[in-house]
Amino acid sequence: PVLNLPLDYPRPPVQSFAGNRLAFVIGEKETAALKSLLLDEEITLFMLLLAIFNVFLSKLSGQEDIIVGTPTAGRRHADLQHNIGMFVNTLSLRNFIHPGQTFKGFLQEIKDRTLTAYENQAYSFEDLVNRVEVERDAGRNPLFDVMFTLQNMDLDVKEIPGLKLKPYKYESHMSKFDLSLTGVESGGKLSFVVEYCSKLFKEETIAGFIAFFKNLVASVTAAPGQKIAGLSILPE
Repeated sequence: PVLNLPLDYPRPPVQSFAGNRLAFVIGEKETAALKSLLLDEEITLFMLLLAIFNVFLSKLSGQEDIIVGTPTAGRRHADLQHNIGMFVNTLSLRNFIHPGQTFKGFLQEIKDRTLTAYENQAYSFEDLVNRVEVERDAGRNPLFDVMFTLQNMDLDVKEIPGLKLKPYKYESHMSKFDLSLTGVESGGKLSFVVEYCSKLFKEETIAGFIAFFKNLVASVTAAPGQKIAGLSILPE
């Protein structure tokens, strides 16, 4: 399936990598509610956020068959943990959203499908692209146009005698996909960055998408047992 999100501009015939970024935060109260839910359902934070992201994309597009890409470290063997080199692979996570299904039921499907995908994470993404029979489009990425990443790397600032180190903010004007959502948990909050193709979306549209996503998180934490059709991306 091809994910057709509502665009501001016609899709260029050849894919553009011009992009921009917007950041947002999920506060401590809702982050704590999400963590309580994942403990109850015996899933990981990645799985829970992936489920919310899938529902979000389904609500935006009106589609129920969604593919989201995610990177994997590619270091399954213990001997590779401290080796220098690029081992990263890309997984295509395909899930099916049924509006009449409860969100908790969908969580368990996400869990099963994600675990199965990670069992096969050594399979090369390039080989997968070559084997899957899809119509190639120069204006799109193969297999998926949306990426989700949850960072869990140690981001502590290193201390060096005689030097004061601090993070440096930089502006990125590239986007590898139509839309990418990257999250990190820090200080009891969830911080996200949305990277988007500026040839497809206006900044105010992405700001609206962020508001929709935050509304959906609030809707999920308020009643995770309700049907997906009842979850709302809109405010009152």
